[in-house]
Amino acid sequence: MKVTQKLWRGLFVLALGGMALGSCKKEPIRGHGLDSTQLIAGRLDGTWGDPMAMVTPNDIPKAVFGNMRLVFTTDEDGYPAQFVAKDCPIVFSPLAGNWSVSGTDAGATVKLTEVGPVDEFDLTVTSAQLTLSFYMGWENTDTGETGEGEFRLTLNRK
Repeated sequence: MKVTQKLWRGLFVLALGGMALGSCKKEPIRGHGLDSTQLIAGRLDGTWGDPMAMVTPNDIPKAVFGNMRLVFTTDEDGYPAQFVAKDCPIVFSPLAGNWSVSGTDAGATVKLTEVGPVDEFDLTVTSAQLTLSFYMGWENTDTGETGEGEFRLTLNRK
């Protein structure tokens, strides 16, 4: 009887081990379920402001940026929805528009519709800061001088 009990215990332990191994099948690691557009849109979603580290061509006054605040919203699926720029009428009209994005947070391009004069800009984004750059024509209304050049600034998450 003792041998039979040991045999049954051994079979029981073996059966448990087999069930444990069977339940530890390697399953593929599942992604987060978001595509690259949703990922970068999620990073941009929200309000950005407090312009700093401003760069303008040909000593154009930094006032061209005004007190820029940008608002990016996403839809219920996490895709770009609405873009609104506030307090920077020289760069963006105050009308709400739509936006799209391509790339990654280390280097993306945003395209705008129904907003101008700037309708496209490049950016890098972290959890706290957004740096954007764009190419824009300009005119000095005092001197009549015109030109084109690269503009860049950094905004903080609000």
